[in-house]
Amino acid sequence: MKVVLEHIAAKQATFAKHPFFAELRLDRPIEQIAAFAPRMAFWVMTFQDILRLNEQMVQDPNLKRIARHHRDEDTGHERWFLEDIAKLTGGPLTVSALYGRASASTRDAAYQLISEVYRATDDRLRIVLVLVLESTGHVFFGRTAVLTNAVQNAAKLKYFSEYHLHIEEAHEMFETKMEEQLLSIGMSPELEAQAIALVDRAYVSFDSMFHGLRDELYQRRDKEAAQRQAEQAAAPAASTPTVVKPSDSKEKSSEGWSEAIAL
Repeated sequence: MKVVLEHIAAKQATFAKHPFFAELRLDRPIEQIAAFAPRMAFWVMTFQDILRLNEQMVQDPNLKRIARHHRDEDTGHERWFLEDIAKLTGGPLTVSALYGRASASTRDAAYQLISEVYRATDDRLRIVLVLVLESTGHVFFGRTAVLTNAVQNAAKLKYFSEYHLHIEEAHEMFETKMEEQLLSIGMSPELEAQAIALVDRAYVSFDSMFHGLRDELYQRRDKEAAQRQAEQAAAPAASTPTVVKPSDSKEKSSEGWSEAIAL
């Protein structure tokens, strides 16, 4: 299991350098979260199902206790997400936010990850899946906490704030104890290869999902830039004074002189 845990750590370090995180900036933190948050809703909900189904399939008592602990720790976090979405967007999630074209990459990744629950043939593989999910969460919530800390109303958010990060860090303390237990469990070369392949497939799914979220940031940024350009182009036209042409002035003057003669 040691080799597998080291592989997860290496993949986590690579994931932390994903282009999505490089796009997050502190100048407009809330606007950025509002741009991508609705697009990850399908994953947030699916994540809860993965933990539930995964725990149900674990048979080994010791490993089942680990799976149950992870599920219990993450239960209810989807409600934080829904509350944050309402605050960020001014309303609840819509069906189009879950199943629209913009969320396709998130759904594809979620389906791939939930398939790993049914693909696993060993309880140790199911625990490896949980560890992968937690490893990506540590990276993501660490970055969003930095964003929300940059604004004064960060305390209003839960899922994307430091509040959630502290919960994840509490998981990490438990995982340290769990790691000691897992290291004592042997894995055959064949099972170890299966575990590493699972880790690789899962991170490919997350890589695809976060590329989709990055596209949302790009589109939001391009839209705002186009709007600013349109406003700047309209501003000079609105402020330009009306100039009376000399010919118009002469015509009006002549008309007035003719009227005076007639009188």
